[in-house]
Order: sequence, then structure tokens, then C-alpha cells
Amino acid sequence: MASSTHSATDVRRLWPADMPLFRDHLLRLDSRSRHERFSGGMSDDFLVRYAQNCFGEGDLVFGAFIEGVMRGAAELRSSEAIWSEQAPFQSHIHAEAAFSVEEPYRRRGVGETLFRRVEQAASNHGVETIEIVCAPDNVPMMRLAGKFKTKFSFEENQITGRLTARLPTAFSLLREASRDVMDMTASVFDARTRDADLGAA
Repeated sequence: MASSTHSATDVRRLWPADMPLFRDHLLRLDSRSRHERFSGGMSDDFLVRYAQNCFGEGDLVFGAFIEGVMRGAAELRSSEAIWSEQAPFQSHIHAEAAFSVEEPYRRRGVGETLFRRVEQAASNHGVETIEIVCAPDNVPMMRLAGKFKTKFSFEENQITGRLTARLPTAFSLLREASRDVMDMTASVFDARTRDADLGAA
């Protein structure tokens, strides 16, 4: 059980070395959370395969850490973009965003913190429109996206929300690049720590 005291949420970009953290987070999602994230009850095998395919050239993944453990994730995925460590600016790109938070840590502002980070990253990577696709019964996702002035429409048995990203500034681009460097450093450190722990076991 999560503590009743709300701990600080640390959000950072995830890199390929963080895939096990992302995978384990998805596997901890309960049936309701899996349904809301994927519009269906997905098996553990599906989630493992999904996590392995979330770090391609058009993918940005962020993790929300509470007391050092990843409890939430946000994805920004685009078939039009190639996002490298240098985060080259591109324009007129559409990307789809998706969010997941483990049940004991919901209603604590984790989703909102992740959404804000995704919105910033989208702006700084040249995304023009962010799309959020969810089932009509996913009220929590619609409420979250609504806080960011997302416009919704009903399309083929699903709800699609669209949000126009803000234009980047020189400061926001520099800040994004600095964050990427810090987050990659943290990723490498965490991966080495996990390897050392496994070796000592």
C-alpha cells in the first residue's frame, strides 16, 4: 500500500537502458489500469513485448519516480519523427501521447506532472499537435487532458483529444537539451547500479 503522505514525484526521460523499469511498471498495472491505458485487458506477455518496442527513433518515454521507484509513465510516439539524443527540431509533426499510473499512486498529481512534461517535450521537439486516444469510459484520462485545454471528438468508438503544442523558445530548447543530458546520465547510473545488484545477488 502507498503511504498516505504524498511523496515528491521526480520525472525524467527514459532511455533504452531503462526498458526494464518501464516494463516492470506496466506489469504492475492492475486490470482496470491496463484497460484504460490500452483500451483492453492486456496480458503480461503483451506488455513485455510492448515495452521492448517503445524506444525507437520516433519514441519519447518519460518515467515518474516516487521514492526511487517508477510508478507512472508517459509516452510521446510519432511515425513522422526521428528523435535522437540531440533532439533536432522538426516542424508540423503529429504525435500521440499515452499515460499510465499505478493504482495506489493515482489521484496524487502524478498524471498531471507527466502531462506537463510531455507537453514541454512536444513543444521542444517540433510537435505541432498532440493526440490522446482513449476509450469513451476512460473518464480520468479525459479529465486530465481537459486541464490542458484539450479538444475532444468521438471517432470510431473512441475519444480523440487534440492539443496544439506551444512554440518553443531559445530558453526552452536549451532547457530540454540540458534535461536530456541529465536524464541520460541518471539512466546510465541506474543501469550500472542494477547490474551491480544483480552481480552481488
